[in-house]
Amino acid sequence: MHHQRSLFSLPPDETYLNAASRSPQLKAAAQAAREALRWREEHSGMPIPAFFEPVARLRASFARLMNGKESDRVALIPAASYGIATVARNLPLKSDQEVIVVQDQFPSNYYSWHRRCEETGARLVTVPKPANAIRWSDRILEAISPRTAAVAIPHLHWSDGTVFDLEAIRARTDEVDAWLVIDGTQSVGALAFDVERIRPDALIAGGYKWLLGPYGCGYAWYGLRMDDGIPLEENWINRAGSDDFGSLARYSHAYRPLATRYSVGEHSNFISIPMQQAGLDLLNSWSPDTIQNYTKGLWESIEGELEKLDLPLPTACAHHLVGLKLPGHINLEKLKAELTARKISVSYRGEMVRVAPHVYNTEEDMGRLVEAIGSSKTTRI
Repeated sequence: MHHQRSLFSLPPDETYLNAASRSPQLKAAAQAAREALRWREEHSGMPIPAFFEPVARLRASFARLMNGKESDRVALIPAASYGIATVARNLPLKSDQEVIVVQDQFPSNYYSWHRRCEETGARLVTVPKPANAIRWSDRILEAISPRTAAVAIPHLHWSDGTVFDLEAIRARTDEVDAWLVIDGTQSVGALAFDVERIRPDALIAGGYKWLLGPYGCGYAWYGLRMDDGIPLEENWINRAGSDDFGSLARYSHAYRPLATRYSVGEHSNFISIPMQQAGLDLLNSWSPDTIQNYTKGLWESIEGELEKLDLPLPTACAHHLVGLKLPGHINLEKLKAELTARKISVSYRGEMVRVAPHVYNTEEDMGRLVEAIGSSKTTRI
């Protein structure tokens, strides 16, 4: 793949290595929003099929991205926290059970579990990061026991990019009849995820990062255990027969099938849905493996220069999100100033400099990053 910078709105003098914070504006999504607004200006009403057909297509596109066979297992949500809270509400949890999370995982996949454990008297178990991040999955496997009700972890860690062995963790949760709840916000779209192989009870993903959508959108894939659950809210559109507007006041106590009961109210957003669709269409045309291979090549182009700076690449990370732990001779505050002056955008997460390249980046972008790091040395090495 050649770089795809022309598909995104990026200033020519900016080096954007921060896709894990949010995607730059996809031009096709912006055009879709403009067309939606133009249509709205020309039409006072909204035909009934417009509430349902674009949503069905979007759910099918998200399912396709993850090799999902049933698009009705996809719910549209406004944020990852909404999807996680929905699962937490439906998880059967007793006072003698445990929910497992990992150290410093993103708050949206922590607070709901903390509250649920407080409400039930269950124990929230945090698995610390070992010195060798490759062993982190092993530590999770060791923590799972017959007391485990759920393992609620990310696909990869948001601060350093460590990838967890979800197949092994799924196999272990099966042994103890525990749920597996995955936050895929920092992975789905850029790193392959197969719901048929992993079989999560829930996969949640915010949509404005690697899924190239607008802020305020997301997706949830819910497995068999969630089929008959209770949604966070009781909105009209998630009820059976809601496409018959003439019968809405004849209240139905049956939900739409599978995960469609869990979608947020007003999810038929006439601006957001076309923007989300544009992002998923592009990702499905590429495949996550293509993005991984491309970003792997970007890192390989500077690997030798990083080693000269005593900054080897971590081995447990995905290629689209890498946490660099600076050696002692690199001054973090000086590096921040250098990156700002050179208009290079990254993120800082604890002790990590988080670098998140995408297909709009080039080897020249990565070279500018190395130059900034090299200019931040405090001593000679």
